[in-house]
Order: sequence, then structure tokens, then C-alpha cells
Amino acid sequence: MTELALEMLNITKEFPGVIALDDVSFSCRAGEIHALVGENGAGKSTLMKILAGVYQPDKGEMRLRGTPVCFDTPGAAQKAGVGIIYQEFNLLPWLNVAENILLGNLPRTRLGFVNWSRAYETAHKALERLGVCMDLRQRVIDLSVAQQQLLEIAKVLSIHTHLSVIIMDEPSAVLAGHELEQLFDVIRTLKRQGVTIVYISHRLNEVFKIAERVTVLRDGRVVGTDDVANLNKSTLIGMMVGRTLDETFPVAEENIGERLLEVRNLSSSKLGLRDINFSLHKGEILGIAGLVGAKRSELVMALFGVVTVDSGQVWLDGRHIPLGNPRKAIRMGMALIPENRKEQGLILSQSVCHNISLVILERLRNFLLINEKREYEAVRKQVDDMAIKTPSLEQEVGYLSGGNQQKVVLGKWLSSAPKLTILDEPTRGIDVGSKIEIYQIIRNLAKKGTGVIMISSELQEIIGMSDRIIVMSRGRISGELHRPEATEEKILSLAVGGGLESVIAPEQQTAPGGQKE
Repeated sequence: MTELALEMLNITKEFPGVIALDDVSFSCRAGEIHALVGENGAGKSTLMKILAGVYQPDKGEMRLRGTPVCFDTPGAAQKAGVGIIYQEFNLLPWLNVAENILLGNLPRTRLGFVNWSRAYETAHKALERLGVCMDLRQRVIDLSVAQQQLLEIAKVLSIHTHLSVIIMDEPSAVLAGHELEQLFDVIRTLKRQGVTIVYISHRLNEVFKIAERVTVLRDGRVVGTDDVANLNKSTLIGMMVGRTLDETFPVAEENIGERLLEVRNLSSSKLGLRDINFSLHKGEILGIAGLVGAKRSELVMALFGVVTVDSGQVWLDGRHIPLGNPRKAIRMGMALIPENRKEQGLILSQSVCHNISLVILERLRNFLLINEKREYEAVRKQVDDMAIKTPSLEQEVGYLSGGNQQKVVLGKWLSSAPKLTILDEPTRGIDVGSKIEIYQIIRNLAKKGTGVIMISSELQEIIGMSDRIIVMSRGRISGELHRPEATEEKILSLAVGGGLESVIAPEQQTAPGGQKE
């Protein structure tokens, strides 16, 4: 496999005040799975958008199968055989699978009506090419996230059946377990058909599992390209961040204190939660694991009061929390860093200062006015503590990198000095350097006695950060594991709803008042 399917030579791209790509050369072999990695801002997306025709380079040239090409539109790139699948889905939820696959390209009869028999046949062939079986008449809103991701791939392939290069930008960001393996099976199927895959991911374990070669970008330049077999995780991280990293996860300390949170018999038919019982101690990091659809996010939303529940009781630091009231939850010491920072955690058009001070505005008021000096001091402290990289406190959050946006969300909630901090996928979509910084922030919170609940789809992250792990399956807690016994195999076995008996800690059998049930 020596023929080059793609060559990008000496590519340079500048934006106002920023050199995004500086003399970058990148090539892929025919039928190769080639990983492209680097921290946020390294230039990965810019390079791929040039390949996909979204941007045009200031300097440099491109070749497909040895032929010079220049794409001024994404359509031109697709006609030449280059397709891109973005991290964000571009599907219409109320249409069915076949309609989404052929959106804008539904076959017509001579009279101009939709030829539905041909449409379903074409859609079936697109899925068949991926080795995927799916109900063509099912609405997209009823599909799992994993199915929607596969549908995105099928849609691209159905429009241009001759694609020879497919760019996948964080295709696994919302996948775990067997869903991730299904995606890998599809990628391997495409490889066997001679398609070249450029695979962008922050999950380095996936790079070692699926890719044959990897190219590392840092600050708009190529650090190196090598066979994955010649590298290990530590070496690859060092290439990405420019420094040696001996430990990815900070060392846990034995400083777990008295019980902080108690959840009893929490159920919600609307959310699919059934008889949830668990506890959390001060200074403890409790990981919540499970596959997509296990109702992990629904659980923490219920705890925070975003949605109402049918039954259940919650105590925080000995005080009963009335469910269904986020304002009271905040006042009693709870904080929630949501899964989707851009839609649920930030006001992208507002400044760093205004975003961080949102939660503590009541403390900053002098009568009806905000004390701007106190606001600045409080925000400056969080920016320094979080090591947020921003030109100024007035910078719009939308222009920061993903890692720094996540730190702004953390800074906003930590400014309220919460007793309990809930983090839903805190490192999703951010680079490895920012991940390690956020891991340290989380561990420092626990050292100060804050209780931490952390949801993550990355099993190594859950194992590396958690003092204790509860595993959810179909809206129930299917088991509990302590740090020494936790393995990926045990977590996955519990996540699919069987294979291991739940190990419930003895103290969970004690009610908040100290009486055995």
C-alpha cells in the first residue's frame, strides 16, 4: 500500500493576526486509516477544511492520486472524491432514515413525483455498503446517537458513491462501548473498499486501535508522522503538547470525609430513571459510567432540579433538597457543568467576565447595581486559578478554544464555592493538554473537600479519576466498583446490564439520620 491517495504540500493559511498553518505537508496512502491529532488550535480543522474546499490556502498545493487539484467550494471537493463528516450532526429529526440519506437528492419520476421505491433501494444500498442494518422508515429522532452517526456517514456516501477520501472529525465524541466498535467496523469496511480515512480524534486510545499512521500538528506546524506501531501514548502526548507527561491522571489522596450527598429511591417515568440509590462523601470523586442511553445525564439533571421526578429524596450536607428547583439547589451548594458547554454552559456572544460572574451576581450587587470592581476581582481570580488563556476579560467566549471555554464554565461555577460539583463529560471535544489541566482542577476540588460527581464516556478517564464508580444501564444503577477493582471489562459488563453482581458499599444501607434500613 504505497500509492499516495492524497498529498498536501507546503500549505500555509493565515487569518487576521494568526498563522493557522505554517508550511504544512501531509499525505495519506490509498486505503489507509490515517489519524490527525493535536491540541485545540493546532490547525487540524483548518487543514481539513482546506482539503474539503471550505477554505482556500494562501500558499501550497494539493494532489489527489498524483493529479494537482484546487477546490474553491465543498461541492468541487466532493466531485473530485473528498467528503467530510463533521462532529455536529446535520440531520432532520422528523424525517425518516431514507429521507435523510437522500435529502436534496430524492429520485424523481418523469412526472416530477418522488420515486419512493427507487429512493428506498438507494438508501438501502448506502447502508449495505457500510454493513449496517437500519429501518429505512424509522424517524431519525427515534434513533440512538450511534445510529445517527452511522446515518451521517451513509448520507455522505449516498450523495457521492465515488468518494476516495473521507475526513471524519471527532466521529466518536458521543459513542462508547459496542457503539464505538460498530463505528470502527464501518471504518474498516470502507478501508477494505479502498477508501482513505482521515480520522481526527482527541481520544488517543482510538488512534492506537484504529489507525495505521498518525500525523501530529502543533501550533500550525507538523511535528511528525509515524506508524502507530512505533509509538506509545506517552510519546504521542509529548509530541502533541511539547513536553513530557509522566502521568495523565493526578494521584488520588486518601482525604475522603463524611457523607455529603444521599440519594434515595429517585424515579422518573418521564426520564426513564428507576429506583436510584447512592451516596457521595466530601472529598470523593464519584464516576458515573454507562453506554449512550443509560440515562446518566438525566440523573444529574434531576438532582440539580432541571427536571421534575415522580418520587425520591435527596439530602446535601444533612439538609433535604426540594427537587425540581435549580435556584434552591444552587443556593444550597450544588453546581452543574453540563455536557453541552456551547448550548447549556455559556453565552458565546458575551465576554469571559460576564460568563464567569453569572452565578454570583447576587453577591456582587450594591442594591440594584453590580459592583464592577468586585466583579473584576472575582473573575480575575478564576481566570488565574483555571489558567484560562484569553487576551482579556472582555474577550467574547465564542472565540476561545474548546479547552478554554470549558475552563470558563468551570470558573463560573467554582466562583460560587459549591459543596457538590457535578461534571457531565467535562473533557469532551478538548485536547489532551487541556484535559490534563482539567483533571488537576477536579482533583484539587476533591482535595479541598468538595464532593465531585463526574460522568464520562471514556472508560480510562472514569477509572483514572474516580475514587468510586457507579455504572448505569437503562435508567438503573447496575453496579458499583471501587478504584482498586475497576477495569474496563467490569464496567462494560455492568453497562450492558449483566455479567457481574453489584457490589454495594455497606454505608449505602444507612439512612441520612444514621439508622439502618
